[in-house]
Amino acid sequence: MLKAILVDDEILAIQLLEAMLAEIGGIEIIGKFINPLEGLESLEAHKPDILFLDIEMKEMNGIKFADKLNPVAFQTDIVFVTAYDEYALEAFNVQAVDYILKPIEKSRLEKTVRRIGQRRIQRELPPNETPYLKGNFLGSFRLLDHDREPIKWRTKKVKEFCAYLIHQDKPVHREKIMEELWPDRTLDKASVALHTSVYHLRKELKNHGYHDSIKYVDERYSLEVELKSDVQDIKNILNLSQDTAEDVKKLIDLYKNHYLAEEYYDWAREEREQLLKGVVQYLEKFINTYNMEIKLENVLKEAIDKLIEIDPWEERYTNYLVQYYIENGDNRAAIQVYENYKTILWQHLGTKPQEKLEHLMKIIK
Repeated sequence: MLKAILVDDEILAIQLLEAMLAEIGGIEIIGKFINPLEGLESLEAHKPDILFLDIEMKEMNGIKFADKLNPVAFQTDIVFVTAYDEYALEAFNVQAVDYILKPIEKSRLEKTVRRIGQRRIQRELPPNETPYLKGNFLGSFRLLDHDREPIKWRTKKVKEFCAYLIHQDKPVHREKIMEELWPDRTLDKASVALHTSVYHLRKELKNHGYHDSIKYVDERYSLEVELKSDVQDIKNILNLSQDTAEDVKKLIDLYKNHYLAEEYYDWAREEREQLLKGVVQYLEKFINTYNMEIKLENVLKEAIDKLIEIDPWEERYTNYLVQYYIENGDNRAAIQVYENYKTILWQHLGTKPQEKLEHLMKIIK
């Protein structure tokens, strides 16, 4: 969200500009002044991203106003909004980024705001890095912009539509989207709902500086925004040819919940099962190939605890934990784990531990 200050000695001009900026979105107006001297004081105190400045003002000419500033120090982009075109050369001599003539055309103003927003994002990025969205899919679905400000959802369906496009990771035919997101509606009503969701999602992403983010080609929709996500981070680890303790630790920390488990999207079920299967196989492989000489007991214990958290009824995981304590010389802890598991198993399922675990406990007892 860009912060802006408006300076114009005509209150109606300020109100019109404010209304247009509200429609465009992505701008937070932190100050409005008809007295340029007061505007100058506010500018020095708040250092906004953009200054919208009139030129012909009674108290001070806008060019002289801008000349008093150091745009580099302020990091403020100056946009002149004036009814006179003869000041254009002087305006750019004081490092203005744009010069808009009154009466203001909304499309012209929007183009200026978009360009400034993109410039500021690029200015803050490391070399060769593009702005991206950050998606959280484990548990609930959240989407953050490059400044880590959350994307807000007009409706639950707009949220689901966005998650669905990211989930598909390819152009999806409009009829398939309607079938999966609005299966109980007629074709006409589903089509209206889809168009409404596209409009609100596109508008919200635009407010965060992501323009032309939704593509529609050959009756297929796709989300054309660079994205990084917790799921992608996990898949990158799962695809590594060699694993390190740091990789295992990172995966354990990342996998805090199942894929979109709190959203109850039917179309997410298969991906949820596949991701869970991959994580479980990865952790089991690490545990079964663990080398005692490397001394990674903490990571090993965390891997076992994560498996038990994922499936507390799987006896193999309790067996892993019992063996872990035995190998570390803590028979008392091993017995306690066994007794707790035995009690919970009987209370909830009415069964006893299997013979392998029972035999192991007889040996250490």
